[in-house]
Amino acid sequence: ARYQNELAGVDTELLAERFYYQALSVAPQIGMPFNQLGTLAGSKYYNVEATYCYLRCIQSEVSFEGAYGNLKRLYDKAAKMYQQLKKCETRRLSPSKKRGKDIKRLLVSFMYLQSLLQPKSR
Repeated sequence: ARYQNELAGVDTELLAERFYYQALSVAPQIGMPFNQLGTLAGSKYYNVEATYCYLRCIQSEVSFEGAYGNLKRLYDKAAKMYQQLKKCETRRLSPSKKRGKDIKRLLVSFMYLQSLLQPKSR
């Protein structure tokens, strides 16, 4: 269902997500479904959701090696976004736009901190 979504443009994301959760209910020790859920999450919430999935994959009894690369890619993005946010000025924004920027700053900072706390073994 996920590949149908990507290749054929058919909106089957919810179906794919359901199948991955079913796979986890059958074999919770396998990390691959978490990796796939991370891929499905995309960049939602500034990659926080995908990061969670990739970390769950890595911590699974039977992890998936590709999750390490996926996680590293997200951490690299977070570092770039963090550097860009440090340069942004938010004083001149309206309260509603400032709130959105503050939420982005929080999530990106969280991701950057998470990347700094991860072991560099891989």
